[in-house]
Amino acid sequence: MKESNHKKLKKRVRRRTVVFLILTMIGNAFAWFIYSNKVSMQMNVGVKSWRITFEQNGQTLTNNVVFTINDIYPGMTTYTDRVEIKNSGEMTASVTYEITSVRIFDTTYTNSTYTSAQLESKLANDYPFAITFAVDDATIGTTDATNFRMYVNWPFESGDDSLDTYWGKRAYDYENTSANSDEIEVHVKIVATQSN
Repeated sequence: MKESNHKKLKKRVRRRTVVFLILTMIGNAFAWFIYSNKVSMQMNVGVKSWRITFEQNGQTLTNNVVFTINDIYPGMTTYTDRVEIKNSGEMTASVTYEITSVRIFDTTYTNSTYTSAQLESKLANDYPFAITFAVDDATIGTTDATNFRMYVNWPFESGDDSLDTYWGKRAYDYENTSANSDEIEVHVKIVATQSN
């Protein structure tokens, strides 16, 4: 009887082993079939070109621009300088700017002490002359251009004779004693970014 139980047990183990092996082989075959099945997928992505250029007086610049004024006095003709910004890419661009530093005669102001907005306000309001900035169109479409402009205006009568006299004398003294012929120097970073 022991032998017959032993034989039955052996048959059960063999059947289970055979079933287990068959299931394992089927699973492996299925996994191999899925793994070896080649999946082919194509993806085409179009990349739009981005090309913004900055030009001043016919010369190509980086976006860091330096404006210089070498002769400033009461009653001067309004001084204008500009940078042309061209978009020859395939995306609309937005133009902003940041004043990074200003030198008026022998005094320098930088964006480590003042914000760009504070420097712009100082240039427009703290002197008898006014230095202002404008962008003709802050959004440039594809194949379009715009201008970033700087204006310097010192009317003959600013409304404050003592300030006119003080700054007029400083301009005269600086011109006669300084090796640097530029009385005012303004550094501006012009930024063009992708518009939505």
